[in-house]
Amino acid sequence: MAVFLHSGKLDNIAEVGEYQQFPRSEPVATAAATRRTLKPNLRHLSVVLLSFGILCVLQAVLNISLRVGLSESTEKGMTKEETCPQGWLLLGSSCYYVSLQRRSWDLSRQDCLLRDADLVIINSRQEQDFLTGLATTVWVGMTDRQEEGSWIWVDGTPVNKDGSLLWALGQPDNAFGGEDCGDLWATETFKGLNDFNCSARAQWICEKTIR
Repeated sequence: MAVFLHSGKLDNIAEVGEYQQFPRSEPVATAAATRRTLKPNLRHLSVVLLSFGILCVLQAVLNISLRVGLSESTEKGMTKEETCPQGWLLLGSSCYYVSLQRRSWDLSRQDCLLRDADLVIINSRQEQDFLTGLATTVWVGMTDRQEEGSWIWVDGTPVNKDGSLLWALGQPDNAFGGEDCGDLWATETFKGLNDFNCSARAQWICEKTIR
């Protein structure tokens, strides 16, 4: 509505009207409010990152542990499947040492015992074929000292008489009445097990089992 006021020559006009009150628009967000909103999110993100970091560390530790375990297992496996000492020959689970010296049967066996072994025990034709030719004549671990004609190995088991082992032609013959120790020959005309005088000097073969 308009109101006219007359005062002398000048007309003062004052306009009075009703004004509509418009609501003030709220600020989108204050910096403080924004920070308050971001803080929980940052905390949540930090927890997630921390958890992820811990998982990575645990995974790394697990991988290292597995590798160490496998390495130890491999090393243990290698220990169980250890090879023969230097200078020894391997066949199956046995190691064989062929001497270069010549001694009596008893001194030969003593040498084997000092090597944590014993004179060789031949259990099969395959083993005999392997040993034949390692030397021309070698002591082996059999004797019939306890009873003539009853040949036994150094571990007390009887020597096979079923033909699985090869004896040299005509042996054993107890020649000259005093051949109580066994040796192994490998010549063109004389090959196989033989009985011989225990005091004779010959090379020998020691045997030890891989533990």
